[in-house]
Amino acid sequence: MRKIHGNLSGIRRSVIERLESVFDMETDRKQFCTEEMLEALAAFTEATGREAMVYIDRSGRVVAVAAGEQDRVDLPALQTRRSKDRLNGVRCIHTHPGGSAALSDVDIQSLKTLRLDAMAAVGVSGGRPVALQAGILDAVVSDDEVSYTLFGPYGVRSIPDLELWAEIRAADLRIRPAESKKAAAEIARAILVGIAAKDEPEPLSELAQLADTAGFITVGTALQPRGKPDKSTYLGQGRLRDLILEIQALRADTLIFDDELSPAQIRNIQKALGKTEIMDRTSLILDIFSSRASTHEGRLQVELARTKYLLPRMAGYWTHMSRMGGGGSGGGGARRGEGETQLEVDRRILRKRLTELEREIDKIKSRRGVQRVARERSGIPVAALVGYTNAGKSTLMNALSGSDVLAEDKLFATLDPVSRRVNFGGGDLLLVDTVGFIHKLPHDLVDAFRATLEETRTADLLLHVVDASSDERARQMEVVREVLDQLGAGSKPILTVYNKCDIAGEWAAEKDSAAVSAVTGEGLDGLREAVTRMLAAARAEISVLLPLDSGALVSRVYANGQVTDCQYLEDGIRLSAAVTLEDASRLRAAAIKIFM
Repeated sequence: MRKIHGNLSGIRRSVIERLESVFDMETDRKQFCTEEMLEALAAFTEATGREAMVYIDRSGRVVAVAAGEQDRVDLPALQTRRSKDRLNGVRCIHTHPGGSAALSDVDIQSLKTLRLDAMAAVGVSGGRPVALQAGILDAVVSDDEVSYTLFGPYGVRSIPDLELWAEIRAADLRIRPAESKKAAAEIARAILVGIAAKDEPEPLSELAQLADTAGFITVGTALQPRGKPDKSTYLGQGRLRDLILEIQALRADTLIFDDELSPAQIRNIQKALGKTEIMDRTSLILDIFSSRASTHEGRLQVELARTKYLLPRMAGYWTHMSRMGGGGSGGGGARRGEGETQLEVDRRILRKRLTELEREIDKIKSRRGVQRVARERSGIPVAALVGYTNAGKSTLMNALSGSDVLAEDKLFATLDPVSRRVNFGGGDLLLVDTVGFIHKLPHDLVDAFRATLEETRTADLLLHVVDASSDERARQMEVVREVLDQLGAGSKPILTVYNKCDIAGEWAAEKDSAAVSAVTGEGLDGLREAVTRMLAAARAEISVLLPLDSGALVSRVYANGQVTDCQYLEDGIRLSAAVTLEDASRLRAAAIKIFM
């Protein structure tokens, strides 16, 4: 209900309507508040001389709007907080007439009493918001007292969204019972580091999602505007020195870089930063994959990728050993130190393990090949779900097949391939869920999961699942196309499935596409019809007589199609099969005779 709480007597209707417009303003999950929202609150304060306040939940939805003094406004909608041992899940942003953004004693008391995520004050001068200060709870001091920390004041165009959200998440853990506090103390505080082009919007947004998935709290970002990373230190010596001060100020213990670092970069950065842990994008993704892999095959593939990543970088982990066991030998030659000897031993162990892993992966690939041939002989067509990570593939898999595949609102929720036999009215088909793709997906990871991703190359139809609500939709679709080309599946028939249309709003489906919501079920019947139609169109029944020397072509048909009859006759090979349109063209071109 669009009700403004508080005292509105004597206020013009046009002014009230301006404040009511705040109900239609939603922040996204990454923002603390929007400038548009602050402008609307400030306009009300300028016109009335009274405070205006908005209460926002963690999804960005406005749950209440009020006018008047903070301690005299009845807000029944906020009395349903989850527990006194957790934060409310709602933040309050309100105005201060007179230009001061400093939080008052009343503001702080409301923060503590309501257990708000944050209490923010916006100084208003000349009808415009000029500064914002936020208070966030820190820790439970006693049964009746909670400490807090103030952040800012900040300019309204320079509010550090990531830092404030990180502090809210940390506070939510700190004020819980003792076991939760212990968990909070173990969560690493990370600064995200990247190279930014001038026209690139939110360059570190995806890295922030990866860090969140891996369990880090992001407390800050460091962006360097340059065309490409510095070969020696990634950021450059000057910016790296500045970063040391930011680490101290933000109490960060981990730096996460948005690109894969070379061994030399790792060595130089570590030397400059000392004990601060550094991670690059590849090692972060590998950590996520390690925690998500639940099957023997998945764990093998992740270990293979990690071993390939670690092998050329081992020297950086052993620089501290170079002082051990050194010393010169007669004749002026240098004798190798114990550290170097240990490094060579470990390299040899890793190379041996790499060979073992590759052999195991090859066995898995062979088994999959046997299973695939048996499946293809059964004549069951295959539709593979592909797409950017967190586009909703697993949720769609559950909606279409009635299965219970793990589906979470996090990157790489599903690593291991899952197959389900379904029937959409045109006969049985096999629906296969695959690992999600991502920008800058490490090559070693693609190679390690190639046995799994072979499903995309041999599928009859690819369902390219797209998050229709994402602002990065076009770039994500391009990344998926690039990975499919890399896997040799780029020429496969593709049905584009625009998912999450319940969030994105009305969606006009294009040719060879469908608009659905896997959560609400909207559009699923149309998607089933489109899958059935495209699978029927993607295969052709053909019967031909081939020359006796067409063994290679026959083998290809066995590998990629469903052979119903094959006879070696005196005048040629009589072959009947259901094949892809591409193979049908090959057979017609090579045929001595085509049977209708």
